[in-house]
Amino acid sequence: MIVRWRLAWILLCLLPVVALAGARGEVRIGHRVTVTVEVARTEAEKVRGLSDRDRLAPDRGMLFVYGAPVRPLIWMRGMRFPLDILWIRDGRVVDLVRGAKAPAPGEAPQEFAPSDDAQYVLEVPAGFAERHGIAVGDRAEIRLEEEKAR
Repeated sequence: MIVRWRLAWILLCLLPVVALAGARGEVRIGHRVTVTVEVARTEAEKVRGLSDRDRLAPDRGMLFVYGAPVRPLIWMRGMRFPLDILWIRDGRVVDLVRGAKAPAPGEAPQEFAPSDDAQYVLEVPAGFAERHGIAVGDRAEIRLEEEKAR
């Protein structure tokens, strides 16, 4: 009986953490392709990003959300695979990097900055932009899940 109560207590303590983790959404680009995204809103989520993962499914990505337009610097620290990086503002792709490379062991990570302010940054697997004909100026519709726990 005591073991069940302890287990129940542990689960109740972890519930807020689980509820906050893994916010999701979708980004539709140019009326051609939709990407299911994990959403990074907090500074800790943005710093962690996709670091230390082995891969990302072809139709998945990570969306970094900023409150106001800024010029967010993206770095490839801890990355194990290359990315395409899209900066988005006012429903349009404002800048794009194709094939940002993961650093080799012992190599300093590359850093990428947009040429214009952005409200969002979308990271997708390298080759995604070319495969889907994505270019600067394309429309980008962002739909985020409601986050009840925040």
